[in-house]
Amino acid sequence: MRNKNITILGAGLCGLTLAYLLKKSDYQITVIEARDRLGGRILTQQTIDHTFIDLGPAWLWNQNTAILDLLNELQIPIHQQFATGNGYYQSMASQPPQLFKLPENQEPSYRIAGGTHSLIERLSEFLNTEELKLDEPVTILEEIESQIKLTTSKSTYIADLVISTIPPRLLVNNMEFTPSLPASLVDIAKETHTWMADSMKIGLSYSKPFWKENGFSGSCFSNIGPFTELYDHTNYEEDKFALAGFINDSWSQESPSHRKEMILKQLVTFLGKEALDFTSYNEQSWSQEKYTHLPYNRFLSPHKNNSHSIYNELYLNNKLFIAGTETSSQYAGYMEGAVRRAKSVFNFINNL
Repeated sequence: MRNKNITILGAGLCGLTLAYLLKKSDYQITVIEARDRLGGRILTQQTIDHTFIDLGPAWLWNQNTAILDLLNELQIPIHQQFATGNGYYQSMASQPPQLFKLPENQEPSYRIAGGTHSLIERLSEFLNTEELKLDEPVTILEEIESQIKLTTSKSTYIADLVISTIPPRLLVNNMEFTPSLPASLVDIAKETHTWMADSMKIGLSYSKPFWKENGFSGSCFSNIGPFTELYDHTNYEEDKFALAGFINDSWSQESPSHRKEMILKQLVTFLGKEALDFTSYNEQSWSQEKYTHLPYNRFLSPHKNNSHSIYNELYLNNKLFIAGTETSSQYAGYMEGAVRRAKSVFNFINNL
């Protein structure tokens, strides 16, 4: 396969990891990304005070050996999530947040130095401008004899093998295929839950970690109000400070100004008026991202059809491979799943 042209759809973690592995082994590759930026569902915002806030995935655990090995290989450090001291939990509107002490023996979680996007940036450094195409949504995949013709919003490409790392649900809904994909695949793909598609995240940066100074971990949990979870988001160097976490996605339909007002009001009930002394406010609703979310006809349970065996088959006469984190046999839907799937696809290609 080394003398064949391989085209990867998607410049998220799975696509760029696969590109990195193939490039190291001297394969001819092209990566095509619909967005005008790298990372896909990985999104790290740099605030006006140069604090990096992860508005996509943020955490790793000791059992995530594939991504930990990749970070080690690329010499990107990690740091343990701060979780020392007290936390707050509010179960109902009629009661104020209740103080509790975080367990000392809980399994540690980790974050990537410089934000999760530092891994994306490092992987992209191995590709040149001819190998990486941004802002080019693919609209048509057409089999032409022994190859695949790809039509994008800007150009056309010819590939011997196409590997899609796009969420399966978006792949089958947003592209035309000639010949058509099997109905069995299309039906499963349309019912495959997309990781992060229902999530909304928030991050606030501060000039000082007032929560730590008050003996507090920064961990807030709530069953009511807009935010559901908040955590300390201090950086690797411990010189930039933030709180970050998740908003109930039902609040994505509210106006940004009203949502922000209610989030700040809720935050004050947990942490006091010092919480209003933030230097930046950032949020991201993934349900508003057209390259992440499609409206549902009915509810899809989290991880539904992730790891489905139908994604182990090749399509379009062995010229189309459907990859991405949702298709991983382990840790599907997570960053670990994205890296594991990239490695398994690479090993498959290497053995052809």
